[in-house]
Amino acid sequence: MTLNMSEIKYIGGKSRMETYQKLKIFLANPGRFCLVVLGSRGVGKHFAIENAFNEIKRNSPNELCLNELVFIEASCFPETITDIDQLFEKNKYNTLVIEDVDELSFEQQKLLFTALSTTDGTFGINEKIIIRIVFTSSKGNEVLRTDNIILNGKLWDRISQLIIEIPSFKTESEDIVHYFNATWEKMDFAKSSKHFANVPKNSKLEKFLEDNAFKFDGGFRDLDKIACLYFNYRIFHYKEKKKISEEIEDKVVLSVKSDFFSKYQLMGDDLNDLEIYRFETGLTHDELLKKYRIQLRKWAVKQYKTVKEAEKKLGFKPGTMKNYVDSKN
Repeated sequence: MTLNMSEIKYIGGKSRMETYQKLKIFLANPGRFCLVVLGSRGVGKHFAIENAFNEIKRNSPNELCLNELVFIEASCFPETITDIDQLFEKNKYNTLVIEDVDELSFEQQKLLFTALSTTDGTFGINEKIIIRIVFTSSKGNEVLRTDNIILNGKLWDRISQLIIEIPSFKTESEDIVHYFNATWEKMDFAKSSKHFANVPKNSKLEKFLEDNAFKFDGGFRDLDKIACLYFNYRIFHYKEKKKISEEIEDKVVLSVKSDFFSKYQLMGDDLNDLEIYRFETGLTHDELLKKYRIQLRKWAVKQYKTVKEAEKKLGFKPGTMKNYVDSKN
């Protein structure tokens, strides 16, 4: 069985479904304004956009920018005027999603800002194209809209005409079992083993999911891993047995619980690269100090949400950190 994205129904609790309905409206906005889709890694930004696009296309097949939905990662985004124009031309009348916009270099951001300059709803630098642009990011809104921390302030102002944030399991934990069951069904385990393909009906598993929903920072990716673990531990524990039993299911749950948090879950970003300053050889004292101050500001804003609050917490005079940015940007 091959899963067809256009046939998969979007699922979610109340707040997730409200956000999804808003996504559909914003994605099809008549003015083709830019849309930013926020949400922590694994909450399903890509999946939600894909579902919303397919649903809009089914209901409004003749609407502009609905030819195709195209995703491009920031790491693959063009770095020259010519290449950006070519990318837009290639996606004329398409919806282009630039994933992880926060990973664009400041030079790429400058070019993108120019490309998004419009007076008639078309985009491009030398060639103007009818195209719809969507951005995604796993960073928080406060960090994104703080000038020159991650994004150039002018670019943020230009792309943030419409914004939605997809809820994480931390705010929708009551629906975690529902999400797990849907994740399990998506895996289509019957292709591998029809004996162990049925959705688990185990109270200990459900309690594990409900008690730890707020810890699943990886969102649906964490549920993917748990489902895969559960299925494979079924094969391991049942061996030649084919009939599902509560006793063995409990063993499966214990194995999953033992493995998941200790081996499989991606570590959160509390201890991230911003907390470690790396010295580079070949730089002068002034150059090293400048790079340190730039990183200090980035870390401080991540830690304290705003520059003003960071200066207060760190004991700086107001305005001290305003120049802790890369002057080239």
